[in-house]
Amino acid sequence: MRLPFHGDHIGSLLRPDYLQEAKAKAEKKEISEAELQKAERKAISHIVQRQLDLDIRSLCSGEYDRKVYFAGFFEKLEGFEEVLDAPWDLYRLSAPPIAMLKKAGLKYPMTVVCNGKIRHAESPYLQDWEYLKSCVQREKWGDCKFTMPPAPYFHLRLAPGKCYSKDTYSNDEEFFADLAKAYQKEFKILHDAGLKSIQIDDPTLAYFCSEDMLDGLRKDGVEPDKLFDTYLKAHNDCLKGRPEGNFSKSMHFSEGSYETIAEKFFKTLDYDTFFLEYDSPRAGGFEPLRFLPKHKNVVLGVVTTKSPELEDAQEIKDKVLQAADIIAEGQGRTREEAMRNLGISPQCGFASVGIGAGGMDEEKMFAKLKLVRDIAKELWPGSA
Repeated sequence: MRLPFHGDHIGSLLRPDYLQEAKAKAEKKEISEAELQKAERKAISHIVQRQLDLDIRSLCSGEYDRKVYFAGFFEKLEGFEEVLDAPWDLYRLSAPPIAMLKKAGLKYPMTVVCNGKIRHAESPYLQDWEYLKSCVQREKWGDCKFTMPPAPYFHLRLAPGKCYSKDTYSNDEEFFADLAKAYQKEFKILHDAGLKSIQIDDPTLAYFCSEDMLDGLRKDGVEPDKLFDTYLKAHNDCLKGRPEGNFSKSMHFSEGSYETIAEKFFKTLDYDTFFLEYDSPRAGGFEPLRFLPKHKNVVLGVVTTKSPELEDAQEIKDKVLQAADIIAEGQGRTREEAMRNLGISPQCGFASVGIGAGGMDEEKMFAKLKLVRDIAKELWPGSA
């Protein structure tokens, strides 16, 4: 699968103040769902037009029609139920995002549990995709990208035995089998409606690089390698019978090098493209990229969304060439050949959980996105 864009972004974009205010009011039932949707669609129309005007790709909704980046799918499937103000004993406290929020005295923004058989009765995301594509001309639909959460998202974050009812599913295999059917159906519906690029936003598998989490899993009586294999299979089962198009997966990092999971990760997963976080030393070097198969793409997240300060363009270009050399050596190809399967992006969304980094605003965000665009045009002239 050809890389759609050598300069890309993850999808989540900073939200305007009026949208944040509308979401806060909707949470308190001070405005109707129709009023919230009006604010969301106004913001989406604006942010899509800005991407078009500045030649920023992929074209995304900014995830303005979601509470947080992983919202809008699970809770709209039959069998799942959203849990409000969930107690900490519902969660797996060894999971890095849970541990971090608990330590900070914050609540997890949204949680769902499975209390019945999973069934895809109607599309959770079709209405959102229909609005996004209405914001661009038909010939630009192929430039659009839509993000979805991964199948194992809540399974990792919830305590053992809390993700689904034992009265409903007797084991993980049964649970993920039904969930995969829901993903397969959703992919087909969105594809039939004109969507050709889907990105699974997955801050889950990279946590298996964290020794703290691995130790926590063992204390819970969970074998980390077995759970990792379960999640790899869950991802691939969702992709079975997938329609034509670009299926990508983004990785948001915990702590530790990709080295410990890279070979199995790259060679097992059936995605076309991998978005990897590489904006800080915590991800380690590019050496794990030597395991990338020839027919797969990788997009390096070398621009940070955590700070408004602009990166040095030459440093980024040097990093890309360094990564290309490692990939080329691992694949027995030339640097030029490896570059065809490489791209760059910010390392994460700009407002994945609704708010952005301190000091970041829309203009500074677009300065980052333009930096990605301009570097891509230099490194991949005529095809960025």
